[in-house]
Amino acid sequence: MKKLFTSAILAFVLSIHVYAQERTYFDENWEKTSQDKMEYYRETSPKGKLTLIKDFYKNGTLQMEGLASDITPNNEVFDGKVTWYTPEGKVMSIVTYSNGKQVGPAQTYDEAGKLSEDVIYKADGTFNGTSYTYKDPENDYFYNSMTVFENSLPVKTIIYDEDIKGIRYETITGKEGKYETKFYGDKGKYLGSGSSEPGENMLVDYYPNPMRISKIEKYKSDGSVKEGIIYSKNGKILQEQKKNKKDGYKTTYDESGNKIGHLVYQYDKATDVYTPMDGEDYEFNNDYTQISSINVYKNGSIILNKSYDDNGKLLSEKILKDDVTEGIKYYSPDGKLRSTVTYKDDLPYEGTAYEGLSELQYKDGILVNTRTYTEDQKLKSEKKLNTSKNTYEATIYNDKGVIVYTFTQPLNENEDYYNFTGQIVQYVKGKPAGKASVKEGILQSGKIKLKMANGIKELERNGKWILLKMYNTDGKLVQDSKVLADTGEDYFSGENQAAIQEGDLFDIFE
Repeated sequence: MKKLFTSAILAFVLSIHVYAQERTYFDENWEKTSQDKMEYYRETSPKGKLTLIKDFYKNGTLQMEGLASDITPNNEVFDGKVTWYTPEGKVMSIVTYSNGKQVGPAQTYDEAGKLSEDVIYKADGTFNGTSYTYKDPENDYFYNSMTVFENSLPVKTIIYDEDIKGIRYETITGKEGKYETKFYGDKGKYLGSGSSEPGENMLVDYYPNPMRISKIEKYKSDGSVKEGIIYSKNGKILQEQKKNKKDGYKTTYDESGNKIGHLVYQYDKATDVYTPMDGEDYEFNNDYTQISSINVYKNGSIILNKSYDDNGKLLSEKILKDDVTEGIKYYSPDGKLRSTVTYKDDLPYEGTAYEGLSELQYKDGILVNTRTYTEDQKLKSEKKLNTSKNTYEATIYNDKGVIVYTFTQPLNENEDYYNFTGQIVQYVKGKPAGKASVKEGILQSGKIKLKMANGIKELERNGKWILLKMYNTDGKLVQDSKVLADTGEDYFSGENQAAIQEGDLFDIFE
């Protein structure tokens, strides 16, 4: 009899346990589903007046645990500490709640398990605490940082390398957005500061990974540079400049420390301006690794400008006299002379010029041919002068080299880029598909499709009206309207979607 009684008690206890602990299955969006389709599952059990929730990944790893007074999925009312975990079982975040509201300590950790946020939330929703980011060059995080918050606003940020007391800079932000930044060099040596307040300031730039000084500049109260030094990555001086009450100078060195340029300034006390007078003015790219340009001065005027590409290769040499351009030489990446353009009255006169991805050919002061290319050097468009017809004839291609548009344009209308005038032929799959006539940006006849940043617009002339249809990037019609063509000067006010500019033809599509 005693054995029978014990078995009955055990069965009763087991039945309570099974009844108390419930399991629910969820899909990837935390919507209830069946066990065979689940990505997560939840187990719940009573804990006094609250319910303990334990969520698990599909493989049984704990995803979240915490107490709640309401366990409705996606609308839980948590109470106390709630912890979330990564699929690998690492703590992802710990948050404290009071009756469903985030109040108290909260910690968040990054993928490596490092603390990224340590704050305390107040009942009004604001918080105090600290956030952290860590160096990770693969994800473009080149420095460590720490930011302190008060009432949800950043009041102090420190950008540093390995040691928070070593090389770094600290920005302290006060009321009304006013700030002060303190700069430190090797071993934490204080260098100076800059602020949003008027007066003499300092700015220090740093190379990343490892952090080291790239530039130090000191400014006068009017914001002009008083003195500055640029350092190479190996710590040698690349450039130094200084301006005093009488004159100034800028000296440039190569990475071995050899002097390669020296520019002298002349100070005009009446205008408080420093004028470059004689010598070479070297400019560097943003990370100071390459020379971007050199201006050569003589008696206060530029007589030579050299321009370089991102790899430090010479692109062009502009020759000037009395501040007037006399000619430009263009060079290939191998250093060979590519072309020469002569100038007359400070305007291109004869030769082929290269501007970005465009090639411009001049003859007797007239632009006779323009070619534009894509980044991978495929021909994007060509615009030729037809002297017998006194017109420009243009062809525009897509990225596969197939014709998308051709147009003719009167010679005297070539300079009016915005109020485009011309006869356009539109192509589909390389074959003519329609014609349109445009005068000063207004469609006169025909129909045309143009690719825009937010989709496609289709214009068709119908009497005094222009029928306008706008499609989004998915091809869905989002606007179907009509615009009076003859609206005078107001036609181009604002962003009139019915206006046609020459540049619209170059946003090509197939």
